[in-house]
Formats: sequence, structure tokens, C-alpha cells
Amino acid sequence: MMTPRVPGFLSVMMLAGVLAGSIWLALPQPAGADGETGTFLAVPTYVQQRNLSCEYAALTIATAAFGGWVSEYEFDARVGWSANPHRGYRGDINGWWGNTIDYGVYPEALVGPLAELGYSGDVHYAAGDVTVLTAHLDAGKPLLVWLGLWGDLSYYEYTEDGTPFKLTPGYHVVVAYGYDESGVYVSDPAKGEYGFYDWGTFLGMWNVLDGMSLAVAPA
Repeated sequence: MMTPRVPGFLSVMMLAGVLAGSIWLALPQPAGADGETGTFLAVPTYVQQRNLSCEYAALTIATAAFGGWVSEYEFDARVGWSANPHRGYRGDINGWWGNTIDYGVYPEALVGPLAELGYSGDVHYAAGDVTVLTAHLDAGKPLLVWLGLWGDLSYYEYTEDGTPFKLTPGYHVVVAYGYDESGVYVSDPAKGEYGFYDWGTFLGMWNVLDGMSLAVAPA
């Protein structure tokens, strides 16, 4: 989750007026232009509307790949809140990025709300297994990925019943929409831009939270 920045004027734009304020979508730019083979899905860019809403904004991006539009605000009440991010949103969604008090939410808490809105969510902890990512993209399913941008600073907290859960400062969620021999292509809601990570960099960040990911598709 990163503090959002309004993107510059991109080549192909459409205004989504269904949310409060002006929100711009850009259709995907060609990926793999260097001739490498791979899989690339058509997902838009989108700028998250709150400091810590990258998970909900990533769901907006992923669901838009199937021709719909789901506002990031649809998830607030549906997901709810919990100190354990596996069970609900942890902290203040308008708080400062990077800490573990105002934090975010993990994929398990997003599956039910997605189902209410007509989509399926498939939770994975890939732990370095890139075939989880490639298989879902090959099947036409964009994948939300939880990345530790500051490296592995993770630690555990515990619920009242003793259930452990991992937290890490400086994590962010993006949508993986493509891959090739060079690496992974993402739509980043913090910047409202497309991005790229080589495989080594991507895996280093993805593994901080054990390859946490959520594949999205119509129900």
C-alpha cells in the first residue's frame, strides 16, 4: 500500500464517473514489446482513492478485466474490520502507509465480498512457486499479489485465541496482468501506472508474505 499519486495523461483514457471525484482509467499499453513471448491480460490502470486502499483498488482493476466496474468503496462495509488482516481490514484506511497499525487486509477477507458482487476469489500462498502466477494468467485470471517493498521485516502477532498472523511494514498490493521470460507486469494502483519487475526482484518481494495472492474471475 502506497500513498496514491495522480497519473499523467496516458495515451488511451476513459473517465469513470461512477465514483466520487474524477477517476481515470487507462487501457493497457502493449507489453512484451521486445519480442519475448508470454501471457498478457487486458486490465486498466486505476489510482487508489485513499492512502491505504490498494487492496480494494486492485480489486477494481481486476474485476474491470471482465468488462465490469466495481468501486473500491463497495468493499469497505462488506469486508469489515479486524486486528487480524486475514479476517478484516486492520487499522485506518486513511492512515499513513508503511506501518503495521494502519495496515490493510489479506485475501481471505476479500473472498466473501467478491462473491457478493458476482466474482470468485482464489487464495494462494505460492511461497516461490511461479506456476501459481503463470497458470492463473494463462487461464485469463488477473492476480492480486502482496509485495514486501521494504524487504522481509515481518513478524507475528496473535489473536486472543492464540492464532498467529504475520505482519510486515512497507507492503503493497498490485495486480499481475502479464509475464514473460524477463519478469512480471503489473497494474499499480498507487501510481495509476503499469509497472514491471524482473523475476528475481518480484520473487524477493512476493515471498515476504509467503507468496500471498488472490486470483479473480467471474463467479
